[in-house]
Amino acid sequence: MSKSERQKAVGSRQKAAGDDVRAVLCYLLLSAFCLLLSGCRQDMQDQPRYEAYESSTFFKDGLSSRSPVEGTVPRGYLRADRQLFTGQIANSNNQARGATTTNANTQAGTSGNANTPSSSGSAGAQSNGNNAGAQGGLTTRTQATSSQQPAGDANDAEDFPFPVTQEVMERGRERFEIFCAMCHGFTGEGDGMIVRRGYRKPPSYHEPRLQQARVGYFFRVMTEGFGAMPSYRSQVPVQDRWAIAAYIRALQLSRMNQTQGTTTTANAESGGHK
Repeated sequence: MSKSERQKAVGSRQKAAGDDVRAVLCYLLLSAFCLLLSGCRQDMQDQPRYEAYESSTFFKDGLSSRSPVEGTVPRGYLRADRQLFTGQIANSNNQARGATTTNANTQAGTSGNANTPSSSGSAGAQSNGNNAGAQGGLTTRTQATSSQQPAGDANDAEDFPFPVTQEVMERGRERFEIFCAMCHGFTGEGDGMIVRRGYRKPPSYHEPRLQQARVGYFFRVMTEGFGAMPSYRSQVPVQDRWAIAAYIRALQLSRMNQTQGTTTTANAESGGHK
């Protein structure tokens, strides 16, 4: 190799080394610039404000969050409709209703009303009337027996706080299948998918105890929780809880109608064989 060729080779190696040094320096400068930017704090990143439940030395009670003025209700938090938001009605209303019903029954029995059972066969008419009422409305309940009282208490609302329309029923079915069917099953038998996998089995909606329960009881259970069932207050809005209660009542009435139809068919067949 000639002298000029050796000089060219040395120059090429020096140039490559210089390029490597410059590349390393560029990377180092870029990294330092990124670190510098990440270390900068802007005012909007650390605003002079209090977080929720943060303490404060400005107020005497040491709290940064202020309580509503006494005697006022925040907008959107008024709960004037007791039945809508609690599923129960006032005690005075229950007592007045009970007294009215008792007086009406006493007067009917004294005046010989046709709805009062008697030896002339009016008991059968009354039974037919009760069956027709059970088929006609969502709020109808069968008579409780002494051995199995209905769930809930006398303060539970017996009817719905708003009209039950087709849209309400569709909404109730949708919400039921989302929040309830995994435990209670799609028919209310308590055989949902997670129950089949070992979770505690809830009672069937078709037990006499729950068939006789008032709709306000189902609303309260969804709101407050019961047993292994947690509260759905924060997950299901008030209107949707009532819609689910309406759909539960529809499931119960559907099963009752099927049972009554089967019994009627069986009686007709047995009568025909006599």
